[in-house]
Amino acid sequence: MILHVSKSPSSNEVEHISFPADAAKVRYAMIGLEEFGGWAPAYIVGGEGPAEALTSYISRDDLYSEDGVKKLNRLAGLVDTMELEAQKVFAGALRAESINGLDDVLRVASNLGQYEFIEGVTTDKELGGWLVEHGKAGVDFPKEVWPYLDYAGIGAGYYSDHGGAYTPSGYVKRREVIQTQEAAKQPNFVLTLASPASTHRLNLPATDDGLEQAKRALRLDDLGSAAIRDVEIDYPWAHLLDMDSITLQDAHILAKCVQEMTAQELRVFGAVLEAEQPSSFSDANLTAMYLDDYELVEDSEREYGREALRKAGADDEILDMLDGFTDFDALGRSEMEADGVRETSFGHVRRLSTPWPEQEPEMGQTMC
Repeated sequence: MILHVSKSPSSNEVEHISFPADAAKVRYAMIGLEEFGGWAPAYIVGGEGPAEALTSYISRDDLYSEDGVKKLNRLAGLVDTMELEAQKVFAGALRAESINGLDDVLRVASNLGQYEFIEGVTTDKELGGWLVEHGKAGVDFPKEVWPYLDYAGIGAGYYSDHGGAYTPSGYVKRREVIQTQEAAKQPNFVLTLASPASTHRLNLPATDDGLEQAKRALRLDDLGSAAIRDVEIDYPWAHLLDMDSITLQDAHILAKCVQEMTAQELRVFGAVLEAEQPSSFSDANLTAMYLDDYELVEDSEREYGREALRKAGADDEILDMLDGFTDFDALGRSEMEADGVRETSFGHVRRLSTPWPEQEPEMGQTMC
């Protein structure tokens, strides 16, 4: 994705900035351009291919901020895969939506499958004619009356009800039926899939209808051939997953497992990921499938020692008698080592079937 930046549309001094790019280099290019020949603010005057449609939606501040460049780099990954028709849909969708910054632009670029493009329809009259011809005008007009219809009025009425935007290439509007997978009240688990034809955000776990819609949006017979452009997993343990090895199938399996977990099980899962550090996404799936083999335990060594005595048959009366004569902390520490308990940011966790081996002491740590 290449953006053309200049102090004015008529200036010969134009900086061609290619994305993905380093934020510091973009800032350096902007400063050099603005200071050359007397300072004046620079702004985007054009772009190549689908980037041409972005001129009105990227601010000068976006080019100066690290967050803005990060979003532009992500946008470049989506824009650079668009074929010609997808570019036309993108340009029209930007006009059809209320765009207020790069987040909105990214949302549109990631969901082109939610828009319908009618080639060559650029006015109300042409839209009315297309609707009548394709039986979508709301009334089944006999062909005998077609020459006498108010096509401009039919098109204007449809446009008023459905919104959208006319572009030099055609009419773009939101599809009547869009992806409505159940994701409310749950953190995002979303893949942005890309094909040469389009991009599509797929909420996971996906329904059969959702998968079929993704195929239609990407114009693919098999989603296995789609590239994964972006992964959004809004759980606190997401950074512990190996995203380099992610596949659509593995992501779908994990999302399904996660959807069925309780809040406590989600904590256990995060703790196990931190403790075991699975080397692949599929290994993380195995952990999720066999989560019953793990449990969170008392963080306090003292309480862990007391719990060990309870399991050995001691009741609260005996524990009270031992209190003051027993080093529960030392007992708990010993039992934790024997049970292979691991400390994580999600809490202390242990494996029930086979205890984890004792951890090697870190460099600089002395053995007691």
